[in-house]
Formats: sequence, C-alpha cells, structure tokens
Amino acid sequence: MNREIPESVQRNLEQTSSPDALIWFLTITHDNLSEPIRVVSDVFDYIVGGETFTGLIFDVKVISDTDQTPYSELRVQNVDRRIGQALREAQGRAKVEAIAYSTADFDLTKDPREEAGTPAEVYAFRHFELSDVEVNAAEVTGRIMLADYTQEPWPSLRATADICPGLFV
Repeated sequence: MNREIPESVQRNLEQTSSPDALIWFLTITHDNLSEPIRVVSDVFDYIVGGETFTGLIFDVKVISDTDQTPYSELRVQNVDRRIGQALREAQGRAKVEAIAYSTADFDLTKDPREEAGTPAEVYAFRHFELSDVEVNAAEVTGRIMLADYTQEPWPSLRATADICPGLFV
C-alpha cells in the first residue's frame, strides 16, 4: 500500500465544498484482550466487513517516511476509560491496524453507518505495534511502530538448566 494519500483524493477531501471526509478505522489486538478494540474517528458507529467500530474521536497520523524507523502517534480520548484500562493491563505490545476510508463509501443515513458497496482504502497500515503507552484521566497516547527485531536477543531461547534440565545431569 502506498504511504501517501493519492493527490486526487486529498484534493477532493480538502475542498471547502466537499461533503466527504476522511475517517480512520483503528483495530487494536492483544492476547490479553478478550476481543479486539475497534474504534472509528467519528461520533457515529460504523459497520465494516461485518465488524462494528465504535465512534470515538481520536487522532492518528500517517506513518513517517524518513530514514528513521517508520512510526506514527496515536491519541485517544479516555472517555469511558475501558481502552486505557485494557491497554494498561496488557502485558507486552498490542498490535495495531489503521485504515482510512472516505465517508463517500458509506450510507450516512443509517445508524450505525453501513458500507455502500465495497469501500476503497485511501490509506492503511497493518502489523504495527503500539508502544510507549501513557494513560491519564484525559487521554491515552502511544507510539505506533514496526517491531524492531535488531533489538531482540539472539538466540531467543537458550539452553539453561531450568529450560533443559536433561542436558545438565
């Protein structure tokens, strides 16, 4: 997927007379979560691919495109505190997927909003991790980045007396 929003789509969305807007669909998964957290950057709920995304205003930026490791930042209002509490209790990093669609691809007369045909992804990033999560009374913030395998110990499994007692008889 291209890392930039197509220029024609961006021009159309940025026009003052444009009835369409760019909305983000965010999915956060973790082994400790009973079900993924699905939110959309709107005040209304949306149904995409049979999954319901809860309307919650948040801010996510497009992935950086520099010589550094690609990253983004996430800010979610800690309105009902379930997201903040779930991320605070999760051990390890959560997986993040964010997809941007145009509101032109949805039937805005229904509640929750439904797909009008097959929505076209304007921008997307998948398989990223949420790190440096900070939770306070007002908001949840975090850094979205790819896993940095160069920082992982090698080998990840070592033959020690605790793991392989038969080798140390």
